Amino acid sequence: MTLLESRRTRARADPHESLSDVPALGWWHAPTAGALAATGSWLVLALPALVGWVVTAQTTVGWGDALGIASAGWFLGHGAVVRVADVSLTLAPLGVGLLALRVTVRSARRVLDRTERAAPGTTWRRRLVRHVAPGFVLGYAAAGLVAWSLTLAGPARPGLRGVVVALVVPVLAVAWVVLRRYLAGKEAGIVGDWLDRLPRWLARGIRPGVYGAGLLLVVGAVPLAVMLVARWSTVSGLHAAVDAGLLGGIVLTAGQVLVLPNLAVWGLAWLAGPGFQIADGSTITLAGAHPGLMPMIPVLGALPSDGTWSPRMLLLTAVPVLAGSGIGWLACRSVARLSSWRTKLATATTAAATSAVCLTVLAARGSGAAGVDRLSAVGTRPWTFGALLLAELVVGAAASVLARQLLLRLRPHR
Repeated sequence: MTLLESRRTRARADPHESLSDVPALGWWHAPTAGALAATGSWLVLALPALVGWVVTAQTTVGWGDALGIASAGWFLGHGAVVRVADVSLTLAPLGVGLLALRVTVRSARRVLDRTERAAPGTTWRRRLVRHVAPGFVLGYAAAGLVAWSLTLAGPARPGLRGVVVALVVPVLAVAWVVLRRYLAGKEAGIVGDWLDRLPRWLARGIRPGVYGAGLLLVVGAVPLAVMLVARWSTVSGLHAAVDAGLLGGIVLTAGQVLVLPNLAVWGLAWLAGPGFQIADGSTITLAGAHPGLMPMIPVLGALPSDGTWSPRMLLLTAVPVLAGSGIGWLACRSVARLSSWRTKLATATTAAATSAVCLTVLAARGSGAAGVDRLSAVGTRPWTFGALLLAELVVGAAASVLARQLLLRLRPHR
């Protein structure tokens, strides 16, 4: 029996199954936590919309329209399709979705910890499956229904299926919190039972893979930061040309901040090889840039001008490989030093595959239609990007395991 299994066995065999010593949480705690998590990310869009409506003089837009547009943006950030007149928007601002996931993870962790303290032993397992997890998701759904009803007052509408799509966020949040509890040796309910039946390296590779995906987003943001510095005069010139005014400038800047993760994914796609496009027919790859006619969005002024680059730029594909070696090293830290090379390789490749899957999902959500005609295809090709990134990360992770094994043979007593 492993250490994790023994710790969970002691937790399940806790003789204090009654809740007489600790006051039990009410049934409403989990739904309330889920609803508050959804409301927290929704307010990030709703409050600026309301402030803009209040300070804008002689506006013909009502406060209901302002909240409706903000709610539609919230659903779009969750990956739902939003229709404006006859136009379908499918490109999600990833900043909204990642912020919602972050807020929801924190809320889910708090409600699970509080429930465990109030319901120790086997009672905790029953509450997790029967009340906490379903109640948390249903609370998020209830807040989503309220947000959806507000979109009826505005011109942008996600459709009722958007509420179902938005539930991916609380489901992922609860799953992530339970997985972290499992890896920490805490009680994870029926999920722990399922994970106990799987190879240990499979569960151990998921967490470093998720962290590796975050690391790769930072790597993808580096080319964007470099180009912003190099072409700041063009970016600031476009911002001045838009002439949005003080409030409009603030809203425009906030909107660009929310799509920065999209640009980071596109930057990573540029490093990985397939590149991306800003409009239908444009291409920006390591071979060259042909952006074509771009929308009047200031941050896009950081994109390179039309031209063909040196074949040496293809050497940048080594960057994802190096990142894969870092992910493999991070994954092997959770494995015993004297474990077999097969276990280390399986853990490292699982982490690399997890990173590739996470970023492929982000690429799929962060690419799509941002309008009509030339704006109907913006971003990268998710499947091509995901396949190339997976190959590069796995190569790097395998190389990392090989290097660790060689060092272990050369220095066996260290």
